[in-house]
Amino acid sequence: SVADFDLNYFWHWSKFTDYVQCVLTFTGVTGYITYLWLDSSLFVETLGFLAVFTEAMLGVPQLYRNYQNRSTEGMSVKMVLMWTSGDTFKTVYFILNQAPFQFSICGLLQVFVDIAILLQVYLYSYYPQKPVSHTAHPASTKAL
Repeated sequence: SVADFDLNYFWHWSKFTDYVQCVLTFTGVTGYITYLWLDSSLFVETLGFLAVFTEAMLGVPQLYRNYQNRSTEGMSVKMVLMWTSGDTFKTVYFILNQAPFQFSICGLLQVFVDIAILLQVYLYSYYPQKPVSHTAHPASTKAL
């Protein structure tokens, strides 16, 4: 449907088959481009950096959502502690084994994001903010 291409409804698929088609098309196109450029070290290094950078940024949406809501209610602190410990061990491993520079930098970035989320847990639970009113999604409101 047309809404599938509207950025206001990004990733809100009208049908599961549309989602599957998008993922398969993306995978096919990027796989083919990668196949064509596999001999280019610049392409491979850029692709590798984008992969580890994307992984390093996984916690940022949660960090931002917590900031918007001024709350970490409903978030699993145990999960963030597991993230933090895993990211810390991984980063130490990268540094000790002299992995390529981008691995260590992105690992450190992940650890800092994890620590920032844990700081939010502390701040928002011990120094509660006035809750921000949530705006309802237009599709979720009932007509009067």
